[in-house]
Amino acid sequence: MPLRFELPRRAERERLQRVLSLPPEEAAPKLLGCVLLRRAGRRVFAARLVEVEAYLGVGDPAAHAFRGRTPRTAPLFGAPGTLYVYLVYGLHHCLNLATDRDGYPGCVLLRAAEGLPGSGLRPRALSGPGRLCRSLAIDLKLTGRQLFEPDAALTLREGPAPSRIGVSRRVGIRHGAERRLRFFDADSPALSSAPD
Repeated sequence: MPLRFELPRRAERERLQRVLSLPPEEAAPKLLGCVLLRRAGRRVFAARLVEVEAYLGVGDPAAHAFRGRTPRTAPLFGAPGTLYVYLVYGLHHCLNLATDRDGYPGCVLLRAAEGLPGSGLRPRALSGPGRLCRSLAIDLKLTGRQLFEPDAALTLREGPAPSRIGVSRRVGIRHGAERRLRFFDADSPALSSAPD
């Protein structure tokens, strides 16, 4: 049976918005297990989030918003659930969800997910933020959009929470690397890298 792209109904959307309205370090572990739905042309992809990282905004030297608001980082200052997509080394897109209150630039980086049945995704196709975006056809065109807007091409649904949540340092950063703000499903085979 082909996957269907459906925005969450009101009660589910309100629960998800409450999670996204939390500070990033609180929202991140609660997003594990949620299902990311992506509509790309006639295809629909569904993937369960298994690894995320929290970025704390202006107080976090690893955050893009650390030096303040710029045209590039403006989506981070948007309402919870605003999408922020950026390009790393001119090669790989990365997807963040704005969290916390409107005007405060906290966010959660989506690092890895597991494709759900019917998605046609290879095992580990979503292991790592670049692979996740490439496999789900996520690029800069989505930055600034909202997860729950009526014509959304990317949305979030509730899903089964992991039975064990692991916590470690964030991956691939120099500043603020000591902070333990990476959260992951400790039983998932799709993590982007081994926990430290």
